[in-house]
Amino acid sequence: MRSALLAAALLCAAAAAQAAAPTKPAKPAVKPLVFPGLLVDVTTKDGWALKAKYNPPQPDKMTFILLHGTGGRKEDWYRAARPLLKRGYGYLALDLRGHGDSRTAPDGKPATWRKFVVDKDFNGIKKYNEYLNMMADVEAGIAYLVAQGASEESIGLIGADVGSSLALRYAALHPKAPMVGMLSPRMQYQSVTTVNALRAYKDRPLLMMYSEADKTTAKEFPILQRFAVTATGERKLTVVVAPTEHGAKMLRGPVIGQLFDWIENPVKPEVLVSTETAEGGTPAPAEDYEEEDEAEAAPAAPDTPSAQ
Repeated sequence: MRSALLAAALLCAAAAAQAAAPTKPAKPAVKPLVFPGLLVDVTTKDGWALKAKYNPPQPDKMTFILLHGTGGRKEDWYRAARPLLKRGYGYLALDLRGHGDSRTAPDGKPATWRKFVVDKDFNGIKKYNEYLNMMADVEAGIAYLVAQGASEESIGLIGADVGSSLALRYAALHPKAPMVGMLSPRMQYQSVTTVNALRAYKDRPLLMMYSEADKTTAKEFPILQRFAVTATGERKLTVVVAPTEHGAKMLRGPVIGQLFDWIENPVKPEVLVSTETAEGGTPAPAEDYEEEDEAEAAPAAPDTPSAQ
């Protein structure tokens, strides 16, 4: 009996202490990312139903197809969305197959990028690569925009991580694509290679953005830059070095401004060297030229050997 009474007393004391203890304030709800646009469906030729956010452009403005990286989603581009709209540009931000809200395979089963086959024999196909099949996602996105009234010449491509490789490969095969922006480009992502596409990408503006903090990208960048200069020329290649991050996460602060500087002025101005005599000047006397010629003809003093 005493044990029962003691237990009851302890329970009452514990309940009273709990009631007296101050309750912690509830954590504020996390605000969802505000990503403006119409949620649309885009169907690929191999049967994937993709989700995307679409905003049409203002008259005479370009539209950009935005391609996220491995493990990403369309919302990765939210920092670029509002500036694009503010400047009148349209965009289609895709959830690539197996990502975001595009996780239902053509057979109706759930699918995720984490289980994608890369360079392995699969279903009787040697070196099957689902990431290479994402080229069909890009093609479907372009087809959707054309159906909305955009011309192929008015659709630019901007990709991050593997999305940058996909954007470049598409443009290399489709000369009407006017410009490509590559965020964190590498030699390859998921065996989607870049160099041959760079070789084939001719005479069009190209943006290459990377961060020195992204060690692998920074190490490979000089090689890619050499191929890019050969393909596009110096004036049509723009390089932006972000302070940190990888892919679309680099788009913050001044870097966003640099992205739009490129969009609005993708070709550097040509440096003109005048061969005409400056106006208002009097030609120097002939003897001045003779003195200069004599000075140039005089043997130079031998260099002092440098310390080894």
